[in-house]
Amino acid sequence: MSLYSIFCGNFHQLRNSIGSCSSTGLLKCGLIYRTVLQNRGNKTRPISTTILARSTRKESKQSFKTSRHLHSESVESSVEVLKQSDLEHLKSLQCYNIPQKVSGVKTDWPATILVFDIETTGFSRRYERIIEFAVRDLMGGKNSTIQTLINPEREIKNAYVHGISSSMVCKPDIPRFREFIPILLQYVLSRQMADKPVLWVAHNGRSFDVPFLMYEFQRSKIEMPGDWLFVDTLPIARQLIGSDGQKLKSVSLDNLREHYKIPLAGSAHRAMQDVITLCYVLQKLAFELKLTVPQLLERSFRVSDLATSRPGK
Repeated sequence: MSLYSIFCGNFHQLRNSIGSCSSTGLLKCGLIYRTVLQNRGNKTRPISTTILARSTRKESKQSFKTSRHLHSESVESSVEVLKQSDLEHLKSLQCYNIPQKVSGVKTDWPATILVFDIETTGFSRRYERIIEFAVRDLMGGKNSTIQTLINPEREIKNAYVHGISSSMVCKPDIPRFREFIPILLQYVLSRQMADKPVLWVAHNGRSFDVPFLMYEFQRSKIEMPGDWLFVDTLPIARQLIGSDGQKLKSVSLDNLREHYKIPLAGSAHRAMQDVITLCYVLQKLAFELKLTVPQLLERSFRVSDLATSRPGK
C-alpha cells in the first residue's frame, strides 16, 4: 500500500491547520481540558492541557470537562481519567471508529500511524524530563491531535533552544507527565483500529524521543502498551539523493524542511510545529522513496529493543 496515496487524500487538513495552531502550550484548534485531580494528602490541583480525544466508556466516575473552540463554535464533551487498573480492560473495548474513506480513497491501513515530537529539559534521556508533547494521527479527521506543555518539576536551563521557560510549565495548572499518561493512552485507544498496532513516527526517535518516552513511563510505573511500535525517519532520510546526485549532507528536520521548501509557521523546536513539519517530510519521503506502510512496519522497533541496547546517559 502506498503511503503517499493516503497523504494525497487527507493532507488538506494538515495544510489548513498551519497558522491556526498556537506556538504556546495551548492549541487553538483543540479541546482545552480543565480538571481537578486528587494528589498526595487528599489535596486537589487543577490540570490544564490541550488535547483532542474521545471517551470510550460512558460509565466514567471521574471525567475531564472539555470545551472545543472550532470555527467559533463550542462543543462540550468529557473524557475519563483512567486508572492503571483500567488499561488492560480498555484494550478490549471498541474505540473511535475511524472513517473508512478519505476523499474517495479507501483506507485499509495495517497500523494506526501517529507522528509525534517532544521538547525536553536537556539531552540526557535517563535524567532529563519532557516539557512539551505533541502528536498527530495521519488519518486526520476530528480529534486527531494533542498538544500540551508538561510540568517537569525542575528548573529549565535550556529555554534558549525551544523558548519554553520554567515560569511557563512549573505551575499547578500544567500536568506532570504521570498525570498526562492516562490522557495519552485514552487518545491512542480512541484512534487505534481494531486488532492493528500503533506505529509512532519521530525524527531521530530511536536516539531521542522514544527513550525519553520510555523513561517517563518507567518513572510513572505504567507499562507501555505492547502493540506500540516506533519508526525513526532519520535513517530513512539518509537514503535521499540531492540534485547534485549525492546524498544530502545533513538530514536534520530543519535541513529537510529547507530541502523540501516546507513553510515554517510559528517557532521551530516547538513540539506541534515539528510534528507538522515531519508530517510534510514524511509525505515527501513516501513519494520520493515509494514508501509503503508495510515497509515502515518492517523498519519499526519496540521499546524492549532499546531496553536491551546500551542505555543512554
